[in-house]
Amino acid sequence: MLDLYTWDTPNGQKGRIAVEESGLACKLHAVNLQAGANVTAEYLAISSSRRIPALVDSDGPGGRPVTLIESGVIMVYLAKKTGSPFYPSDYREQLEVDQWLLHGQSTFGPGVSPLAHLENRIQGDHAAAKAFFRGRAERLYETLDLRLAGRAWLALERYTVADISHLPWVNRAADQRIDLARYPNVKRWLDAGLARPAVQRGLAPVAG
Repeated sequence: MLDLYTWDTPNGQKGRIAVEESGLACKLHAVNLQAGANVTAEYLAISSSRRIPALVDSDGPGGRPVTLIESGVIMVYLAKKTGSPFYPSDYREQLEVDQWLLHGQSTFGPGVSPLAHLENRIQGDHAAAKAFFRGRAERLYETLDLRLAGRAWLALERYTVADISHLPWVNRAADQRIDLARYPNVKRWLDAGLARPAVQRGLAPVAG
């Protein structure tokens, strides 16, 4: 049995999409970040990082419980646990997936996240800062668009955890004031990802 502790943020949605794609039974626990639920003693006992998502698997490796934090680790763990093609067994393919998985985790997400609140947080005479954040985000979308030229998915010829690591962020392009019409390959890829029922369930609001 899986227990996923998550909230309606892109990182939280990655964990939930991974669970939905796994097909494994899972109990969802809402961790309301705005209400400070991530700093309660109860949650800190699960994730001392105070971050979401966190996954508890009562039937972990060797049949013993395991607790995992970080959405990237959770995505790979669930793919390996179920033997799904979302994380390959071939080493060369793993390297290709790892590159784009980490791009989503450490480059793309942090690069575009400031734009959702750009106008509220950076006002007045900070035009240079605004231009910096927007330029960085646009370059990241350009990178994805170039990568997806003639390709259905980011890493391999099939959908993988590398795609999951980017989907929730790109799905919020409007909040980032990014016009996806400028990035047709990204738009095509996003539409294909959003057509997956597991992705739709993973992006749905968490009750609580």
